[in-house]
Amino acid sequence: MIYPTTRRSSFNASDAEVLNRRNRIYTNASPLVIGLRLWGFERLEVRHWGENLPTLGGRLAWEIMRDPDNDAVDVVIHLVRSSATALGSFCWNCVGANRAMHGARHGAVLNVAIFSGDARRLPAQLNGLWVMAGKRPAEDIVHEVVRTLVFPRVANAR
Repeated sequence: MIYPTTRRSSFNASDAEVLNRRNRIYTNASPLVIGLRLWGFERLEVRHWGENLPTLGGRLAWEIMRDPDNDAVDVVIHLVRSSATALGSFCWNCVGANRAMHGARHGAVLNVAIFSGDARRLPAQLNGLWVMAGKRPAEDIVHEVVRTLVFPRVANAR
């Protein structure tokens, strides 16, 4: 579920769609906000499958990040799609995401990159945690990353 939260949101007015889900669990704690930073993915594509992302009864909130310096998120998942093959072995999306991961390495926010494309196009030196999607859809890999890295954070915070 991708929706704006009470924290500073990266959605602008035209993007502020609330995707409601039934059977929400209400708690006093603020939801853990997961920001999706797009590198080669279209916002509409991600918003389309974002309705199926887990929310743990409202304990997780999802945002598509516009501001790369958004300090209102608890986890950043960089969705990286290999840029046009016409550029040969160079992948601009990979370079940009790798720089962002390098800049975030000493911060308090968990940053994970999910790469969709030919792994041979990745930079030789990768910063941070990168997950290769292979032929699986990025949506499935986001589910796996959240299940293995984020769910334990939510469980330990309660």
